[in-house]
Amino acid sequence: MKKLLLVHGDKGGVGKSTLASALIDLALAGGPICVVEGDIKVADVARRFSGIPDVLGLVIDLARPDGSEDAIIGLFEKIEAAGAPEMIVVNLPAGASSTIDAQAQILHAASREIGYEIRVAWMIGAGADSARLAGESAICRVADKKIAVFNAALGEIAKSVWMNHPARDAWLSSGGLETIMPALASRVMTEVRDRPGRYTDLIAPTSGLSVISRQIIKNWMSAIAAGPGGLMFHDGDEK
Repeated sequence: MKKLLLVHGDKGGVGKSTLASALIDLALAGGPICVVEGDIKVADVARRFSGIPDVLGLVIDLARPDGSEDAIIGLFEKIEAAGAPEMIVVNLPAGASSTIDAQAQILHAASREIGYEIRVAWMIGAGADSARLAGESAICRVADKKIAVFNAALGEIAKSVWMNHPARDAWLSSGGLETIMPALASRVMTEVRDRPGRYTDLIAPTSGLSVISRQIIKNWMSAIAAGPGGLMFHDGDEK
């Protein structure tokens, strides 16, 4: 089946845009993809991949508590108009549950109708709210695969609220998976954020980055490919 990948989390500052950008980058190795920017206020993923070959970019507000059904209608109209691409990566904004989770059942049914399975990467924040919201997420309950992704930049996962939260037990017992998005050195992350385009392009000597920065980015992308990327793209539970 075709894949609809949702990068979710419902909290700001947990690394959704970073993970979405890395997944898009990895997916491009397999051919053209569709990128849906659901965060129209920040739109950092849309800006990063604007004009990149093999990327079809769509922008639609997916945080609309006052019009969640209209937002989902608009999303699927754009997907169908684009020819229902094989791979779609959606970067969801903070507060997206008001739209995505509110319309989870119809989103799931419509996805199935046009040949998609839904996979959700839920970014786990440092606080208890993030864990609680993961447990309450309706789209995670109907997803074909759900992966809790802890951002190592927020601290040690062993000391996080997630590890001892009841939502984690329920997540794992219901077939959910978990993994870690490795931290990127803050100095290198600043360089990455300031440069548009694919992360993998920054590995090239022509990027203008120092050799050590390029190697750090290369190792970081390899770790994402082995962790969140492997779980999101491949079938089963393998990395």
